[in-house]
Amino acid sequence: MNLKGTKITKVLAGTLVIALIVVAVKLMFFRSVSDNYFARDYRSFSQVSAGLVVLRPTHYPFLKHEGIFTLHLSEHEWRMMGRNVPLRDVMAAAYGGNPSRVMLPPGAPKGNFDFLITVSTNQRARLQTAIRQKLGYVAQKETRDTDVLALKVVDEHPANLTISVPGEKQNATFNDIKITLQHLPLLLIAEDGHAMRVTDGLEQFLAIPVVDKSEMTNLYDYSMIWDMSTRKQLRDPATARPAVDKIIGGWGLGLKPDTASLEMLVAKKVD
Repeated sequence: MNLKGTKITKVLAGTLVIALIVVAVKLMFFRSVSDNYFARDYRSFSQVSAGLVVLRPTHYPFLKHEGIFTLHLSEHEWRMMGRNVPLRDVMAAAYGGNPSRVMLPPGAPKGNFDFLITVSTNQRARLQTAIRQKLGYVAQKETRDTDVLALKVVDEHPANLTISVPGEKQNATFNDIKITLQHLPLLLIAEDGHAMRVTDGLEQFLAIPVVDKSEMTNLYDYSMIWDMSTRKQLRDPATARPAVDKIIGGWGLGLKPDTASLEMLVAKKVD
């Protein structure tokens, strides 16, 4: 028996396996995909091929900031995409959390990206790997002193909010002008219709951390403006502040500059 030849054969076989794994990873993370895969609607996104993790410089520089689009296919399976989003949004999607609580190091890319995740398991971990391999960044959570906006009561008798009656039925009604909510905590409604804690919604719209110092913990009956002009303003952090001030002003609330010690997602460059 030629032991030397057998060892060489095993080494070559092992090398081939490693090479195939490397090729597979590159195909998964960096292969070209059709721009049609990035259609931002539930029907189209649900039909995109499974098993994809795509991260690339944006093909949509003409689009305004749209945030992250998530599709839940079942209790445990979900997909996510971003079109023309900054690295801050990509990191938030990969590690979980709000983009407003991501800290990027000096020299981080200024250009925007598209990303797509259609794998059925370990979605965030797969995107983290793609970010590290293609862009060279990782992140971890750290407590940092940071500039924030503090949500405070500025009017004790608001026009659009009252404490609800005990035992009242929870309800929400929508039209093209206004959203009315009954017997609920303070919430903001995203354009896709899902409800968020008021501070989470404010952070999403304004792209800055928001801390709640209102001490408003009751259930309320209230409304928020929801006309086309308001929705258009809220889509863009550059124009969202007047719309936000108008909404929360009707609830007797305002936003004041402040500082706070918060858990932030701190990104860094790796070799």
